[in-house]
Parts: sequence; C-alpha cells; structure tokens
Amino acid sequence: MSVTKPYSSFEVAPISGALGAVVTGIDLSKDLEPAQLKDVKSALNEFLVLLFRDQSLTVAGQRNFAEHFGPLIPHPYVHGVDEDPDIFQIVREPGEDYSWDNFYHSDLMFLERPPMGSALYAEEVPPYGADTEFCNMYLAYEALSDGLKQVVDSLRVVNESGDTKQWSATYEGMHEKKNEEGRSVHPLVRVHPDTGRKSLYVSPAFSTRFDGMTVAESKPLMDYLYEHAIQSRFGCRLHWEKGSLALWDNRVSLHHAVADYFGEVTAHRRVMRRATIQGEVPIPAH
Repeated sequence: MSVTKPYSSFEVAPISGALGAVVTGIDLSKDLEPAQLKDVKSALNEFLVLLFRDQSLTVAGQRNFAEHFGPLIPHPYVHGVDEDPDIFQIVREPGEDYSWDNFYHSDLMFLERPPMGSALYAEEVPPYGADTEFCNMYLAYEALSDGLKQVVDSLRVVNESGDTKQWSATYEGMHEKKNEEGRSVHPLVRVHPDTGRKSLYVSPAFSTRFDGMTVAESKPLMDYLYEHAIQSRFGCRLHWEKGSLALWDNRVSLHHAVADYFGEVTAHRRVMRRATIQGEVPIPAH
C-alpha cells in the first residue's frame, strides 16, 4: 500500500487523484488519541473523503467517533434508530427500485447550517455494486475560467427540501418524521473555514434557482455548473464492504449512491447507518 503522507497514526492510500483515500491501521471503536484525531482531521482536509475498512461500530461507537468533528444533528424527515435519534438508517429493501439519492448532492443543503460532514457505516451491503461516487467541488470551482469565477462568486442559491414525503414514502425501511419543508439561501461559492479555499455549492437535488432570479433564468447556468462539477476527472468511486465507515466533508464534495445492484430483481438488501455532523453557516466568497 502506498503512503502519500507520513501520518504517524495510520496509512493512507488515495482512491483517485481528485479526492478520496482508504485509511488502514486505526480502530475507530477505541477512543482516539489526540495525535490520531489530529491526523484524521488533517487527512480529511487533504482527501475530503476517508474510507476506514474492517470497523466494528455500535451506534454508540459511531456517535463517539463522529462527535470528534462536531455535534450530531438528526435528519429532519426520517426517524433515527431506537438507540439514538440523531443516527438513522438508509435502507433499501429487496424489491425496491428507487435510489434514495439519485442526484449528486451535499447532505441537507436546505438547512441554515448545512452539515459539516457525515459518517456513514455499512451494516449490510450487496455482494456487488452499490458504490458511492464523490466529486471534488474545490476542483470544480478552480477549473472555471476567470470570467465565470467573477460571475459565480457573487451569486446566491435558493436550496429547498421539496416534498418531505420523498424521504420515506417509497421505502419500507424508512420511517417518516413530520416537519415543515426546509429552505435556505446560501452562496454559490463558499469558503472552507479551515483551508480558505473556494468551492462550488450547488446540486439539482436541492438547488432550485439563484436568489433574485426565476427558475427559468437560473436553469442554464445551474445546469452547466452541475454537469461541469460531476465530470469523472473530479471524482472517485468508493466501494463498500460490510464494516466500512466513510467520513466525508459535505462542504466541499457532492456524492450519490450508485443503484447498480438492481435489488428489485436480485433480492439484495442495503443498510447504511448515518451520523450527520453539524456545520456552520456557509462563508461566502465576498
């Protein structure tokens, strides 16, 4: 395994040149030493997505790890597990043919303080497929022309949850929590509080229009930026195994689950357990 940086606590192997790394040599079920936590945070800033293999995590253990990065927040429209209301399961039962996140997105973009990150643990996965794809929104912004950067730096985006029933209505294993629809306006280009780098922050999963513009006026540029951002050269593909935990920075990446195992005909089940970490109000470019 190639080591890209001399982290003292573990080994790191990149998944792609754009983002993502597999981390080995650390047991997340144990309390992290200060040096280990410092290394994990440094690696997260470097790679944006970290995949830890062969972990054995209870709900309490998952919370203990995730809380190193900030307070946990519950999902507004899906009930949590019995042991912890802030942690919930994403369940696709055999026979269900709809993917829970069929667009690249950053989690809960419609909140006033969208998540800093998510820690997703694989409880049950199909024997093949069901990967998660990510893209690096730093690189997406940095690849724009200087002229377009000047335009997007000043724009703000309206992000909306849409119909809250979409989160649970078509899934036997997802249980509805009744709350009002969410809506927030955020900068299209946000600044990371640790690195100071700019990144795009837009997805058709939640982003409906630019603030002060109509949907029709917004659509051409919004569509262009989204298609630009999800180019394969900006991305990586993460393959799940039972006991894998992925930690990613929601502020500077988009992700989506690849529904390529066809559970509706193969009778395979996918169960993922997510802890969502509270973030800050996005920092604008200007």
